Amino acid sequence: MAEMTEAIFDALERAWSAKDIDGLTALFTPDCVYEDMALGARHEGHEGLRAFAAAVFETMPDFSLRFPVRLVTSARGASHWVITAHWNGPFEGVDRTGHPIVFTGLSSYVFREGRIVSNIDCWDYCAMAKAFGVTPQSLVGLATA
Repeated sequence: MAEMTEAIFDALERAWSAKDIDGLTALFTPDCVYEDMALGARHEGHEGLRAFAAAVFETMPDFSLRFPVRLVTSARGASHWVITAHWNGPFEGVDRTGHPIVFTGLSSYVFREGRIVSNIDCWDYCAMAKAFGVTPQSLVGLATA
């Protein structure tokens, strides 16, 4: 088994921030699973990961990622991450093109043979909506209920 180090996070930062989809998928196993808990999305394999990354870069063309906190063992890892970008297009039906956004989250990873086999992202969708000044329709009225 390949030894995992914090260098995996440096490589992820570089690939995501450079919008290098080939470099990104090379860090993952062909049978990887990438889950986004806030969006309820699951992307499987390199093709799923490619589609997810392409959508991220379309929505946030100047996407930049940092991992200020990183933990890694030979089999598992965790990180705190910070994403900065300007939004492109609508968010909850409101055009937020050009709006700056900074949001944070936590991720859990499982490694196999020196690559990521599982990546689970957790972040606060409501915090992002608040930063955009947009209340998701699914939450309208819940504050008074």
